[in-house]
Amino acid sequence: MEPRRGSRPAGCLGALVLVCVLLAAGVVVWFFQSVRDDAQDRNRDARAAVTAAAERLRTRLETADADGTLTDGEITEALGHVRARSVDRADDRAVLVVQVAAQSWAQCYSYTALPTGTVKARPLKECG
Repeated sequence: MEPRRGSRPAGCLGALVLVCVLLAAGVVVWFFQSVRDDAQDRNRDARAAVTAAAERLRTRLETADADGTLTDGEITEALGHVRARSVDRADDRAVLVVQVAAQSWAQCYSYTALPTGTVKARPLKECG
C-alpha cells in the first residue's frame, strides 16, 4: 500500500507550526522573566541606596554629636533637606525618627544619640 501524496507536506507543515508556537512561547516567557528580574534588580538597588543614605546620615549625626549633646541646630544641619518625623529627648539620649528615601524606596530609621557621642541607627518596620 502506498502512502497518500499529501500527507508528507502536511506533516512537515504541522511540525513547522509546532516549532514556531514553541519558539513564540519561549520568547514570551523570556520577556516576562526579564521584566520581573529587572524589577527585582531595581528594588534591590533602591534598598541598597536607602541603606547607604541611612548610614551616611548616621555618620553626620554622630559627627554633630561629637560633644555628647545633639542640639536642634546640629540636627537640622545634619539632616540637610530631610525633616525629622519626630525628636524625643531624655537626659541620657535623643531619639530621632527620619524617613530615608532613595530612588523608588523609602524606609524610616530610628537614630539614638547617646551622651558618649555615638549614634546608633536601626530600621523601623513602620514610620508610625
